[in-house]
Amino acid sequence: MFARIVTLFALSVAIAAGALAATGRAALAQTSAAATTAPLPAPKPVNAEQSKEASPAEQKDLTEREKTQSAKQLFGSVQLPSIGKAVSIGYYPRGCLSGGVEFPVNGPTWQVMRLSRNRNWGHPNLIHFLEKFAPLAAKATGWNGILVGDLAQPRGGPSPSDHASHQTGLDVDIWFMPMPDRVLTKEERDTVQAISLVSDDWKHLNTKTWTPQHVEFIKTAAQQPEVQRVLVNAVIKKELCRVEAKKPHAWLAKVRPWYKHHDHIHVRLKCPNDSPNCKAQAAVPGDDGCGSKELDRWLTDKVLRPSIGEPGKPAKPMMLSALPPACKAVLESPANRTNLANDKH
Repeated sequence: MFARIVTLFALSVAIAAGALAATGRAALAQTSAAATTAPLPAPKPVNAEQSKEASPAEQKDLTEREKTQSAKQLFGSVQLPSIGKAVSIGYYPRGCLSGGVEFPVNGPTWQVMRLSRNRNWGHPNLIHFLEKFAPLAAKATGWNGILVGDLAQPRGGPSPSDHASHQTGLDVDIWFMPMPDRVLTKEERDTVQAISLVSDDWKHLNTKTWTPQHVEFIKTAAQQPEVQRVLVNAVIKKELCRVEAKKPHAWLAKVRPWYKHHDHIHVRLKCPNDSPNCKAQAAVPGDDGCGSKELDRWLTDKVLRPSIGEPGKPAKPMMLSALPPACKAVLESPANRTNLANDKH
């Protein structure tokens, strides 16, 4: 009990310190256009059955692993979120998530993919965004719904594969592939490949997969006020600029080119008001990002096929000490079983 009290105290102090420093995505059937989003279940009180404190031996083992294992190994091995208030801590590619909430793997207009990764966790703002965006996207595109890729791990932090960001519970990948009219099996969700909207030379659209609905899909995401960025492949950004050139397109400024992102959009939310220790991303520049010079740079061989020099020493892995101090308390905190989604996996 003493170890639990100390851990909880450390978590509270770390988050409080951040506050002081700030002061001084097959499912069922396609829903109708009038479909409404169900609210998140009310939080349940934490008790001994819902949260099991670490034994002295477990705590000692964790302390030793913190010294020898990388941050992605430590956070990648945790299966449940921490207790405590939901708070995003640090910066998108260098942070963690306290009190993460599980996004249901099935919804009226969404299905979550890659379930074996256990990356369908996020800050409540991200969960609410997906519950709102899924029916909006279905209506705008005429799709059955959306296929949701990775959010964050239960406690955020660096992941063993694929992402540099997705660490604070505010990032989500959403596939360019429409949700089918049936519920996908677990095996299908781990093996079905997303479609690419970009040709094999990485310089043109894939005319076999690109549709006008993809414009509406991306636009719907970028128009949401809580969205900070929507990352897509430069070829896709260039086409959006062409199609929307003579239309009002203030939303297009949020859509920015990034490496790959040919089979999904990467949506990033703004820092929540309840997370003073969340580091915000710089606001988008004042232009719409459609300047030919900038877009053309992304399509040069220098960017698409960078030269690879002599192999040097492998980069040192990011350790827990490189993350905000509060992330140590998040990692060591007892598990919270009250934030699990109500659907069955």
